[in-house]
Amino acid sequence: MHCPYCTEEVPEGALVCKTCTRDLYLLKPLQQRIEELESQLTQARSQAAENSARVAVLEGELSAQKGAAQGAPAAAASADASAEGQAEARSYLSSLLLALFPALILLLAAHVLLLFVFDARPIYLRIASMLIPLPFGFALLVWHPRRIVLSTIAGFFLAVAAVASMLLTTALIDMVPAMPQDAREIREVLQYMASIGFAFLTGLLLGKLRVRRMSAGPRPNRAIVFLAQLFTTDADGELGLIRMSNRIHKLIASLTPAATAAASAYAGVKAFFGDGS
Repeated sequence: MHCPYCTEEVPEGALVCKTCTRDLYLLKPLQQRIEELESQLTQARSQAAENSARVAVLEGELSAQKGAAQGAPAAAASADASAEGQAEARSYLSSLLLALFPALILLLAAHVLLLFVFDARPIYLRIASMLIPLPFGFALLVWHPRRIVLSTIAGFFLAVAAVASMLLTTALIDMVPAMPQDAREIREVLQYMASIGFAFLTGLLLGKLRVRRMSAGPRPNRAIVFLAQLFTTDADGELGLIRMSNRIHKLIASLTPAATAAASAYAGVKAFFGDGS
């Protein structure tokens, strides 16, 4: 150790500094104890630094394990969602085939029976062509309520396929050209396709209306609801305006199938009225 007074080196067993002759009897044990504590403190700091490094490594490993554990359910959920989407797509494709092929067969059968077997007037074929697609469009929408856009496109593809098949059948039986020969025939073919397509769309809209009514649950008496809308106020103090607007919106949605049905009927019989004039 060193003398606290003159900083000279003092032998281990000395109790008096030989240089400054100061008594070290009380100071020497205290200084030795301080040096021991400083050494222990240094070792403790070194050990704490090592422990902190080990804790950081362990925390990193734990975070990686947690991320892997959380990623596994997320990956499983994503795989389940993908599998459900593929299953729903396969189900919709099956329903689409189940709706379109029978409708196509019935349209062709009606064409052959009414025109070539019973020799009926073409107006009856047009009426049958507007009635046959309705239940198939209705069923397809009830089966898959969220596929109305694709179902509508499929309905017009059905119309094109049906009319093309009818033209080919007529050409084979009557030995006439399969393709329309002038503007008037082209217009009639397009109108016929439109009548079938709009008839299928009418079935879809009727199915959508049915789904909405089923999801809405039991409905109260209309007269009571109407009076309540007229004589009660909403949360903002306005006299039934929001509720009345909702009912008007539902009314428009209810009338839309009728409008498409009218468009289908107009497209189907327009050519006959034009011929009569």
